[in-house]
Amino acid sequence: MDMQNTTLDQYLKELRKACNYSQEFVASHLNITRQTYSHYETGRIIPPTNSLYNIAKLYGIPVENLLDLVVTYNINMDFAKKKQIGNLDSSDDLANYLEYTNLPAVQKKLKYLDHKERLLLYYFMQLDQRDQDDILAFMKVKLQNRNLKN
Repeated sequence: MDMQNTTLDQYLKELRKACNYSQEFVASHLNITRQTYSHYETGRIIPPTNSLYNIAKLYGIPVENLLDLVVTYNINMDFAKKKQIGNLDSSDDLANYLEYTNLPAVQKKLKYLDHKERLLLYYFMQLDQRDQDDILAFMKVKLQNRNLKN
């Protein structure tokens, strides 16, 4: 997904579909009606700030991803386009995640996974075999240590 040419309504719909959530599910988490949420996805209503914040929390993304699609900045754009030290450019990462999760073959694999499981699998698949083996070994050690404490 090209974030520069994406509108908030498109982005919200893509996020929801990538997580396999219904509009009803998202609306219930935002404490709004499904119809109101539907208006967010059609662009009839721009979500208020608290809804943007809650949407970001629901999907585990920085709220800036949503605000960048809503807020008009009046700053020097040459400065704004420079990557600032300490800032992470997660919009490209999220775009790649959405592209990956929308592949038909991948959608079938991810159908019954929750958001964290999908993220875990996505990042795991980006690693080479050696790193994947290291991650699995680390997870085994963490589980064994937890079992020893109990």
